[in-house]
Amino acid sequence: MRNPKKKVHTSSIVSTLLLAVLLGALPFPALAQGQINTADIDQLRQKAWSQGKVQVIVHFVVPQIGELSTASAKFWGVDQSAEITRDRTIADTNLTNAIEYSSYKILAELQGTEYDEVARFQYLPFIALQVSPGALALLEASADVLGIEEDLPTKLIDPVEGTGEEGKGGNPAAGGNIVRPMLDDTANLVGAKTVWGWGFTGAGWYVAVLDTGIRRSHQFFSGKEIIEACRARGRDWAGHWGDCPNGLTTQNGPGSAVHYASTYLGWDHGTHVSGIATGNYGSLSGIGKEANIIAIKVFSKFTARDCGGSPCLGAWVSDSVAGLEYVYSLRGRYNISSANISFGSGSYPSACNRDSHKAAIDLLRSVGIATVTATGNNEYCDAVCSPACVSTSVAVGASTKYDSEPYFNNWHKTMQRLFAPGYSIYSSTGDSDSSYESWNGTSMAAPHVAGAWALMKQAIPSASVSRLLNALRNTGRGITTSCDHYTTPIPRIRIDKALLSLIKFRLTIQSSANGTTNPVPGVYAYPLNVVVQVTAIPARYCGFIWTGDATGTANPVSVTMNRNKSIRANFRYIYAPTATGVKVLNRSFSQEEYINILSWEANPANAGLEITKYKIYLMNNGTRSLLAVVGPDQRQYTHRKAGQEKIDYAIVAVHRSGYEGAPALVTVQ
Repeated sequence: MRNPKKKVHTSSIVSTLLLAVLLGALPFPALAQGQINTADIDQLRQKAWSQGKVQVIVHFVVPQIGELSTASAKFWGVDQSAEITRDRTIADTNLTNAIEYSSYKILAELQGTEYDEVARFQYLPFIALQVSPGALALLEASADVLGIEEDLPTKLIDPVEGTGEEGKGGNPAAGGNIVRPMLDDTANLVGAKTVWGWGFTGAGWYVAVLDTGIRRSHQFFSGKEIIEACRARGRDWAGHWGDCPNGLTTQNGPGSAVHYASTYLGWDHGTHVSGIATGNYGSLSGIGKEANIIAIKVFSKFTARDCGGSPCLGAWVSDSVAGLEYVYSLRGRYNISSANISFGSGSYPSACNRDSHKAAIDLLRSVGIATVTATGNNEYCDAVCSPACVSTSVAVGASTKYDSEPYFNNWHKTMQRLFAPGYSIYSSTGDSDSSYESWNGTSMAAPHVAGAWALMKQAIPSASVSRLLNALRNTGRGITTSCDHYTTPIPRIRIDKALLSLIKFRLTIQSSANGTTNPVPGVYAYPLNVVVQVTAIPARYCGFIWTGDATGTANPVSVTMNRNKSIRANFRYIYAPTATGVKVLNRSFSQEEYINILSWEANPANAGLEITKYKIYLMNNGTRSLLAVVGPDQRQYTHRKAGQEKIDYAIVAVHRSGYEGAPALVTVQ
């Protein structure tokens, strides 16, 4: 039976998982290319000698890795043709073959020493190994080794009760401490509902969620395509046996990201996070409500002794890096907007760009996929966890629904790039297919941004990570913190404002002969949702209709710029009818009345024109005055009491646009 979960709690992020076998060990960042940090190596040596082996991620030399990676990264988004698929496959194969060959060279150098191969990587020049002291010494001395990083696990933080939106330092947030626990509140707050109204819902895009797995049958994911994978080597990694559902360390396909039993702390964390990013059921929706999901389980099972009292889940660095790499491998099959990482470890006051996550995050960034990370829930000022400390990730801190910083948020004035709501966020849980709860944490803030990325990529598919991040930062609502005496604002996302700052849609205006438009025909760029007035200007005796993204005869016509649009003013000359007239004397009861009878026929040249009426004018030295208006099917008009004098008439056909054609001049005498 599942342990009761508090209705409002801080979930998800981050503390270092101190395994029983790793007591006293602290995580540290990966080493920069071409450098081996002596202090870090000393720690690895001590652990290797004391425990017999230490698990590491080795960064090695691959000839022409820059050129090979660039060639692979040229391919963004879903392959549009068999030729593109072929070219992408060739570029990817060249890269993976070069990495595989160089990894064999590393292993060849270790012959005669004790080591175990934990994991290989396809697109990154890394290999994960368990090495003895002798093997570690050879790696240190190798000219082909660029860096050595300890492979450590992190766990989800234990639930912490929250009774209101407390500010950092115990100060209550503005607006009081009673919070309505609804995800819909935050969708409106961050501008997602406005953007949905513009037609951007995340449809056609995928958000990757690297987490504890997913309850794919939950109603919140109804109708979604869910791509599943697992990278979980397990607590001890015995041979190739791991914690994926198939019993191995790697699994792809349906069922591979199913979450663990409820006896493990944080077991349904991935279901909650996925709901915030993409959920959609009834009146409740996540941010990218029509986006699909790539659920990658990167957490393994650890014992109660490992976790300080209750069994928990931990993610090895090598598994989370492998998960990011797997996202890259899918880029030719799915339009992927972002990858969400709502976990981490450590306390980093400056960028941790030697962390192996950096290479994986940069790989995704090179093809337009953002890696969104959570800063952590440790109440730090001037520090965040890893991998949020990677400078090229999109590090997100939690804000309240009143735009203040909650007490638990890890804050740093430069490494934290954005705020998003992370307090009392109502989303799906794993208890049943219809269960929901309100959780607190930066884990809840990050998927707001990952979901926002799906909306923005749908609007601007070719946009780079930097372009979208800058738009969110430049248009967000600044939130300050007591950490620096409320000096440095960090923006809370406003997706609608960001898109308004970015989008320029093209309006193509065309016209036929016999007229023009204002603005004159051409191609124009307008911001999102601007209403453009276009006026048709027919030549004399011409009518018009609009075609394309405007129809009818409104003049001017209003065009709302929510996508690229094209309109055309189609002008046609309105030919004069064929007309005659005769004067008739009518005598009755000793009275005389002269009647002028006008007759006409529609001009065959006007076939296809919608004539809505005919107008009959009296002409006097070039000046005309309206005598009558008759229907489009009428072909005769009787002008009574016309008198004996000569009268000049003009008969004109009137187009549906209101414009009059050439006159038929008739003189009756």
